[in-house]
Amino acid sequence: MQYLFNDAKKATVCILGVALLWTMLFRLNTLLFSYFEKNQFVNLFFMPAGVRLIAVLLFAELGVAGLLLGALITSSSINITIMMATCLISAINPYLAIHVTKRFFQVDFLLNNLNAKVLILMGVFSAGFNALTHHLYFYYAELTTSWLNCLTMFVGDLLGIAIMMLLFSLILKLIRKSTSLSI
Repeated sequence: MQYLFNDAKKATVCILGVALLWTMLFRLNTLLFSYFEKNQFVNLFFMPAGVRLIAVLLFAELGVAGLLLGALITSSSINITIMMATCLISAINPYLAIHVTKRFFQVDFLLNNLNAKVLILMGVFSAGFNALTHHLYFYYAELTTSWLNCLTMFVGDLLGIAIMMLLFSLILKLIRKSTSLSI
């Protein structure tokens, strides 16, 4: 899909669109699920994790750039090193997870061979990469961390991915239905 964006204007719109979607869902997630927040990095429900998956699947590197911009916008860290590290981890991990999964299951840039099983595995790998990498960074940066927080982040990302995939599939069904009615 990255080949659809040959010029800078379209790439900019893609990046800003992903960043805007990330920011809006981050704010909505805070509004809906703040009760389940363990700390500023860990929430039992994290809907933006689904945006990570969709953005990287559809827009590859441009999706990563949009995720990084969105994460920077929504970061509440006052320490620039922690902010940059966690935002980079958040943006790059889904790309790595999806790239590995696509390569293993021979899914091409047009998403041929993508099916429900592969999509679920992408979600699990994305949540796992994200939770483990954040946890390792927190450990080595000597920030407060625990395996329970790592597990909570993993589950929160999985639940967020599931919520977003459900919404995404419902939107696609509505679009398909409205398109078939207008023909």
